[in-house]
Amino acid sequence: MAQDLRIVKTRSIIKNALIELMAEKGVSDITITELSTRALINRKTFYRHYSSVSAVVSEIENEILSEFADTLKSSNTSCLDVVGVVADITALVERRREYFAKMLKLNPDLFSMGRIKAMLRRAVEVSLKNSMELHNERTLSAISQFMVSGVLALYSEWFDNGCSGSLDHVTDIAKRFITDGLKGFVTA
Repeated sequence: MAQDLRIVKTRSIIKNALIELMAEKGVSDITITELSTRALINRKTFYRHYSSVSAVVSEIENEILSEFADTLKSSNTSCLDVVGVVADITALVERRREYFAKMLKLNPDLFSMGRIKAMLRRAVEVSLKNSMELHNERTLSAISQFMVSGVLALYSEWFDNGCSGSLDHVTDIAKRFITDGLKGFVTA
């Protein structure tokens, strides 16, 4: 069933207005009145679509989680082919750069403790289980924790440093480290 384009457009305007306001202040300081004003809608229109500012934030987070899930599902690579998967995830981070930069200022643990990390860990564990026939749950958990935490920490640091430097360079480091470990950086 196709969604009404007016609803899609209004929700998009509200989400974009929220992201703009988040650049100026913390999400807990944003009122529905100022969000509605920024979105050029009235409060009644806002309430037709959302119950609160946090509901808008949740919808944005859910969209990003859905994009991550779609990226992992549509990837023609297994999680063992880190080059392809990390490249796909990097493309998503690049597309949502502005949002991630603002959200990480408000919630520095967005990548390290949130739903994004949990979802990526589950995807890695499923892939490892299927591709390596690795069924030891403790080993699966340790490998997924190590891989996902490391990659997400690199992205977090890149955002913390104001997105300076090439995201491709960060991605290359992640790929090399996961595939080659320290051997990829140290010569004997």
